[in-house]
Amino acid sequence: MRFVSSIILLVVFSLPLATASVQIDSLLQELDEKLKNRDIYVDAKKKKIAGIQERLQSALNQPEVVYSIQNELFAEYKVYRFDSALHYAYANIRLADQLQRPSWKTEAMLNLSSILTAAGMYKESIENLVNIDRQVIPATFLERYFLEYKRAYEGLQLYASGGNFGSTYIQQARSFQDSLLNVLDEQSNDYLLELGLTHIAEDRLSQAKQIYLDLCENRLEPPSPLYAKATATLANIYAQQNENTQQKHWLIRSTMSDIEAVIKENASLTNLAMQLYQDGEIERANNYIEYALADANFYNARQRKVEISKIYPIINEAYQRQEQQQQDTLRFYLGFITAISILLIIALSAIYLQMKKLSRARQNLHNLNTELSKVNKRLHESNTKLNESNEKLKEANFIKEEYIGHFLNQCSVYIDKLESYQKVVRKKVMTKELKALIKMTESKTFVESELKEFYANFDRAFLRLYPNFVDEFNSLLGENQKIIPKNGELLTTELRIFALIRLGISDSYKIAHFLRYSVNTIYNYRAQIKNKSTVERDHFENHIMSIGSFYNDN
Repeated sequence: MRFVSSIILLVVFSLPLATASVQIDSLLQELDEKLKNRDIYVDAKKKKIAGIQERLQSALNQPEVVYSIQNELFAEYKVYRFDSALHYAYANIRLADQLQRPSWKTEAMLNLSSILTAAGMYKESIENLVNIDRQVIPATFLERYFLEYKRAYEGLQLYASGGNFGSTYIQQARSFQDSLLNVLDEQSNDYLLELGLTHIAEDRLSQAKQIYLDLCENRLEPPSPLYAKATATLANIYAQQNENTQQKHWLIRSTMSDIEAVIKENASLTNLAMQLYQDGEIERANNYIEYALADANFYNARQRKVEISKIYPIINEAYQRQEQQQQDTLRFYLGFITAISILLIIALSAIYLQMKKLSRARQNLHNLNTELSKVNKRLHESNTKLNESNEKLKEANFIKEEYIGHFLNQCSVYIDKLESYQKVVRKKVMTKELKALIKMTESKTFVESELKEFYANFDRAFLRLYPNFVDEFNSLLGENQKIIPKNGELLTTELRIFALIRLGISDSYKIAHFLRYSVNTIYNYRAQIKNKSTVERDHFENHIMSIGSFYNDN
């Protein structure tokens, strides 16, 4: 029982870890996809910059517009390409000097310090800031002023960590951070970012984590430099708390934001590569550090290239070792497989000889079976044809028997009528009623009556043989083309034409004689019906011949 309880506890505690691992794998796959498609984001960035540069060319005679557009270009290049951002920062300083616009110059010099700090040129950044007169800085630029000083001294502190000047630089950075917090709006994201950094500096990691979680999950949206910075800082907090999974989670988020926002001045991808290297994911770590090195070379800032150049050889060397180990393992298995293959070839050769003997025996048997199958097939075909002939003969005999019986009876009826007619004629001759006799012989009523009765008898006899003829005939026609006999009718003229065809009388002359129509009329009826059919015109009469067939019914 104790063993079972231990297993249950182990499963319960391992489930969150397994879920977190799946989430990290999913995020890494998403990141890999974004890295593959990074050119899409870069192309969009290039198009945006090209559009701004076109506006700049068309506004060269408007200094205020030129200054504003060059500020836009500086903002686009600041995290994208160092030397281009530096160019536009200096361009705006020169423009401000030419037009004697102090506020423009202050802003341009703050931009210059921002890009110098990003490039690791901390002393140059501070020297530039010293040249800004604190007393005349517009209130709108105080936040930037304190922020750039703070960032420059933080950079110097990292650069000089362990040296005599490290503590001095960090004191300066904290002093400017306090000044920055005093001028920032306490409800702003910038204030919360700086407040979180203060908590981190004073080792209040829980408070810092709450601030950054709120920023990353509720207040900031990717992709943006601010979101990338916040997620990278949150990853650093988790790193200090030894929460490896959460650290990777936010580093991946930060890196994806950098890729989508086309931020080449980034550190998250490098940090993620280092973390994956420590976790043993050497191949992916090497892939990421190569991307990071390419970004650093493109951004063209010396400090970032130096930082990555310290890490790249470590990861790349581990990757090369792993590759070598894999190749050694592959060679071992290749040799092993080669030996097994040789033994297998020997075994297969022996089997092949036996199989060849067996194959010859099977071939002989197969040939005999093939011949037997051909004989059986021919016999089956002969039986099928014989059955078809028997069924057709059976059907023909049935039709003949029906019609012979019917028309023998009909002939008897007509003989009786002829005898009666003869008596009437003889009587009228004997009584010399010649006018009545002539009138009787000239009248068509008798003939028409007899024809009507003849056709009615034909219809009844035919439908007794093929009771479903009308329905099956109409099934071959379009929905609105069906032929429905009138009340009191069994078959219409069109139906009788095809009834005769079903009985085997397909000659239009014979049909015309039987129905007392012209041959052309019969041709026309046949053509009209075929035009209304839903089957192929040439096969229509074949379908008629299959109606009520004994063979088909079986």
